[in-house]
Amino acid sequence: MMVERGISIYVGMGDKEDAIREYLFSARQYGYSRIFTSLHIPEADSQNLLREFTKLVKYAKQLGFRITADISPVSFELLGITSNNIDDLFRLGIDTLRLDFGFNFQETARLVKESKFNIELNASTIDNKTLSTIVNEGIDITRLRACHNFYPRPETGLSYRFFAEQSQLLHHYGIPVAAFIASHNNPRGPINEGVPSLEQHRYLNPVIAAKHFLASKLVDGIIFGDPFASNEELAGVAALDEHCIELAVEIKLGISNMERAILFARHTNRNDPGEHVIRSQEARGLCRETIMKRSPLPRVRGAVTIDNVDYLRYMGELQVVCNELPIDARTNVVAQVIQEELFLLEYIRPGCSFCFKEVTKK
Repeated sequence: MMVERGISIYVGMGDKEDAIREYLFSARQYGYSRIFTSLHIPEADSQNLLREFTKLVKYAKQLGFRITADISPVSFELLGITSNNIDDLFRLGIDTLRLDFGFNFQETARLVKESKFNIELNASTIDNKTLSTIVNEGIDITRLRACHNFYPRPETGLSYRFFAEQSQLLHHYGIPVAAFIASHNNPRGPINEGVPSLEQHRYLNPVIAAKHFLASKLVDGIIFGDPFASNEELAGVAALDEHCIELAVEIKLGISNMERAILFARHTNRNDPGEHVIRSQEARGLCRETIMKRSPLPRVRGAVTIDNVDYLRYMGELQVVCNELPIDARTNVVAQVIQEELFLLEYIRPGCSFCFKEVTKK
């Protein structure tokens, strides 16, 4: 199952209908298939909420999006419905209801059994006791999803450790998990500092945040929490390969065409990697020309090296340095992983695929 990409749109916030339609169309062109929206935002204009929401859903469904709506008891008041006639929302075109707060395990189980929706749990607040109780209510577990919260206020986002524990709990039951990344193009109000699930992602380039989630193998969906992500952000996240950890690198001057060909191939970390380096199991087999030695450079963390002719039968070996090593004239430093992505090295486990993308020095 591929990791799904999604966007968020919020009705009743004063956004122009044409701008929303244009954004939805662009995102769909990049392959995004899921829309998240909330039906209980305090700042939303409740008078226009239902009208705007109906238009949004109609156009989104025409484009082929699946729609998740975040609800709470507040939503029932805003929309003038009750939990007993909640299927009225299904007729509008919603596919999944995310139960943010205000629903006990009996109500959750009842909605799974009796409503027409898939039901999405709050991945950030569910605990093992509640989850096991819901599952043991005789529900169809294939209709359960989970999605982490996002956090508009700085310093309140989840730690990676807590996120991982919660996601692993849900995966134990076979429940897919989604999480949010922030956009820097149009941070959502009223705080305007992004709405990520993880605090460490708040000011991080969203492409790097998405790389982190993909490398973790702990998410089944990645959603821009802020509305109106830029085309550059949409394209960057859409282009990521979930089966290969991509590292952005700055290229050293003077590398040969053969070194460049080896560098930009797809690599697999050996099942018996070195203590200090990630080792490509393919690189030596790709070497078709003599790799001449150049002036040796420091091998700092994140340095990408290719062994030259002086390393004899190891010529062509590609490594990524995880712990600083001394200069070695038998090894050419061909690139450097950018500072912001050094943390991704720890996710390149034995047998893991990795690749490089060239970036221009700032």
